[in-house]
Amino acid sequence: MMIDLQVLNYKKQLDIIEDVIFDEEIYRNMDIVSLNNVHVDGSITSDIEFNRIIDFHVTGQMILHDSVSYELIAYPFDIKIEETLENSLKTLDLNEFLWHYIVLEVPIRFTKCEGKSIENENYRVISEEEYVKKNNPFSDFFMREE
Repeated sequence: MMIDLQVLNYKKQLDIIEDVIFDEEIYRNMDIVSLNNVHVDGSITSDIEFNRIIDFHVTGQMILHDSVSYELIAYPFDIKIEETLENSLKTLDLNEFLWHYIVLEVPIRFTKCEGKSIENENYRVISEEEYVKKNNPFSDFFMREE
């Protein structure tokens, strides 16, 4: 969605309330499987020097693969954007602008499996304490609480 910022030369404020849909190609080579319910609510105003002041609240949900189990999981995001753009900007591509902020919200590693035992026929995830006991003959000596 393109926003004509020249309207702000005559108007004090542009209110933006939109549900945004991103083309799958934009996130195809990332960890994001899909983006759902992306909603932006906010305004664009102009200051005395005609700089564009953006104040957006963006919410939505990313569908990602769990870092441990590789199951699909929902990862909600909630972004507050406050930015000033120079006055020479005539139009704003809302999707492209929002995309830069959404990318920053993608976690490097995300799992819902914290503290759970994960295993199948080929592997089993164990705790550090269990690993030490299994692989260190002196573990009982070092793991004792005094």
